[in-house]
Amino acid sequence: MESQETEPGQRIIFHISTAAEWAVALEAGELIEPSLESEGFIHFSFADQIAATAGRHYPGRTDLVLLRTDPTRLEQPIVIEDSYNSGQAYPHLYGPLPATAVTDVIEFPLGADGTFKTPAAIVGE
Repeated sequence: MESQETEPGQRIIFHISTAAEWAVALEAGELIEPSLESEGFIHFSFADQIAATAGRHYPGRTDLVLLRTDPTRLEQPIVIEDSYNSGQAYPHLYGPLPATAVTDVIEFPLGADGTFKTPAAIVGE
């Protein structure tokens, strides 16, 4: 799957974080994830990918939040590309996430059944 950059006005994207990490990022003015150093980018998801991504990478976590991010507020473009040869295209940011690009912080609780569900407020974004 080839990579492509988003164009202005494209889909809203979401980054899964913790409330504690986001609090640190707000003070610093930007979020810098360990993946930026180890992989060169920060992972994002489209709304329809959030639940599966959380289930795969954050099983059992109860401290998660979703950072709704407007790609037009980013300094670097979002690159849409296959992640881990999954055959599915995910948005990646090749730089820090400026706090000013985050338009909303949404609680992302673990369901009573131990799985994540995409919050109703963002279904269809």
